[in-house]
Amino acid sequence: MGLFHEYDIRGIYGTELTEEFAYKLGYAAINYTHAKKVVIGYDSRKGNIKLFSALAKSLTEQGINIVHAGLISRPMLNWIAWHYKFDLGIIITASHNPKEYNGFKFIHKGRLLNYDNGLNKVEEILSNKKFKSKKSSKKGKIISKDYIDEYVKFLSNHLSPDFKKYNNKKHIRIVADASNGAAGEIIKRFMLYNDINFDLIFSDPDGTFYCHNPNPLDDNALVVLSKKVVETKANLGFVVDPDADRIRFVDEKGIIVENNYLDCIIVKDLLKKYKKGVIVHDIVSRKILSETIRKHKGINIVSQVGTSHIVQHMVNNNAIFACEMSGHRYFRVMNNLDSGMMMFVYTLNSLYNKEHRDKKFSKLWTKYNKYLDVGELNYHLDNNDVKDKVLNKIYEHYKNFKKQHKVKHEYLIDGISVVTKTYWFTIRKSNTEPTLRLRIEGKNKKELLKVQKHLEKFIK
Repeated sequence: MGLFHEYDIRGIYGTELTEEFAYKLGYAAINYTHAKKVVIGYDSRKGNIKLFSALAKSLTEQGINIVHAGLISRPMLNWIAWHYKFDLGIIITASHNPKEYNGFKFIHKGRLLNYDNGLNKVEEILSNKKFKSKKSSKKGKIISKDYIDEYVKFLSNHLSPDFKKYNNKKHIRIVADASNGAAGEIIKRFMLYNDINFDLIFSDPDGTFYCHNPNPLDDNALVVLSKKVVETKANLGFVVDPDADRIRFVDEKGIIVENNYLDCIIVKDLLKKYKKGVIVHDIVSRKILSETIRKHKGINIVSQVGTSHIVQHMVNNNAIFACEMSGHRYFRVMNNLDSGMMMFVYTLNSLYNKEHRDKKFSKLWTKYNKYLDVGELNYHLDNNDVKDKVLNKIYEHYKNFKKQHKVKHEYLIDGISVVTKTYWFTIRKSNTEPTLRLRIEGKNKKELLKVQKHLEKFIK
């Protein structure tokens, strides 16, 4: 697909993704969406202003007025687009990808534009040599508007009375890491608006990401944050990626909090309020998450990995919350879209409710650490056919040797998932990289390593 991927348009800025491409993209996007009301924002990446200028030029040449929202997070752009009923929202970002990359993501009439529901059509228009851009006799205008205060108020309206009372008495302290991305100003205004004591690191927008790896799943990206939390005796710390759609936490000891363990805390509290509520999670999520949902009488829906699949399940099942192992969390109150900052709000609500407020964060999340795992293992395989053959071999093996492996369930959702009496694993193709991803959980470390070696025979 080249620059066009499952969820976005993305490539190396200056060579693969240029101002000329951005200019042409503007014509193709309007030709497909017929949008009249458009809002555009961007994160801190190199070339964003030039890409915005080229994109805006093509849109205004078509007579379209653009609201220029400036440097903002992707969730905030999505919120602006659906809250204010824009026909089209565009964010210039490459999320957590390396600094050389840039890209575009779209939200069309409140719905994310993915390759299977519109981006493919935009690509077809761009590649059609007969396609001719049509300029309007009346040029559109660019109107700049700062929405940050309004977004902060929206987020703050979801803080619980319990948290506000507790913070007024105790004044908790938080360390936040903006990863040199788009969220620094949003975080600062949110903390000030809610009178929260905070330290903000790497808040300056800098597309070189000198701070650390922009991907928060890299444990090394949280080293400075962890030290700062311990040094300042903060209650907790968090890091968002450059476009702030993902978030990861550390507790008061500076220890990284496993995403799904925190999700368990959130889910438990949500299901007290929303009886028999629906929670969506991806197939690679930890077993303790589905157990927690069922324990608290919720309905868990298992989804393929990826935003488009999660959102569709949320819409179809009127879900209240969804989560992915990668750190994406989705909320009914965000029009079923993901938001790192809304996860921060929900976390504060859960940690400082009447049941939890006198307990340390470390005590709350570690109790969900019931099963062992070997982490996410990645195996580089360039050829898609080879990956499919590997998956088929593994599936056939476990299907034919059910009794030997004590298999209880097999799932063909986004790859293969197998549940046995003492361990369970998921192996799937990455949506963004030429790799197979393997996760194994169980009760005995030696057995997990044995299973890993067994599965690697099929891979290698």
